[in-house]
Amino acid sequence: SGDNKEAVVPGLFAAGECACASVHGANRLGTNSLTDLLVFGKSSGNSTVEFLKQNASHKDLPRDAGELTRERLDRLNNQTNGESVAEVGAALRQTMQKNCGVFRFPDLLVNGVTEIKEVEQRVMRTEIGDKSKVFNTARIEALELDNLIEVAMASLISAEARKESRGAHDRADYAERDDQKWLKHSLWFKEGNRLDYKPVHMEPLTAETIDPKVRTY
Repeated sequence: SGDNKEAVVPGLFAAGECACASVHGANRLGTNSLTDLLVFGKSSGNSTVEFLKQNASHKDLPRDAGELTRERLDRLNNQTNGESVAEVGAALRQTMQKNCGVFRFPDLLVNGVTEIKEVEQRVMRTEIGDKSKVFNTARIEALELDNLIEVAMASLISAEARKESRGAHDRADYAERDDQKWLKHSLWFKEGNRLDYKPVHMEPLTAETIDPKVRTY
């Protein structure tokens, strides 16, 4: 945002697995997130302190700031005769496993977007049996399913647009990595269903940066 290329959302800081830190490149091995957590946990904490020095108070929120959240909760509280969250969640998993696995094909990625949109309509009709307001895990799972639809769309659309293979993204029709065009992070925005990109910083700080290399086993 402005002069700060890192500020996708000013005032929002991320560390660990929810951030684009790229310590491990385009494919982090499972259970190996300690570096991201420690290094960028400290970095985001320091950046938060500096941000607060210039932004000591919150900006005024619009009057309708909480309406979307209320609408999501009201839908779950009032829905009757809907599908179970488990059934629709299984449909989402099956759609992603079929269309957006490690080995990716353009026709399947496009088909995946269509199928996820159909699953999204089913998500809007999910019902929870437990409507209690205290420690309601059923409600949490339903809200998480809402969020997973956006994660699925971001994965499919970004993968279809990325005309190369990199890390765990293996395109059958683009077998080689293309650093000239695709050494960058993909950012999907729900508003307008658009893609944008964030640079991968290669400038060394205290140690030399490791250049991208072919992944071999």
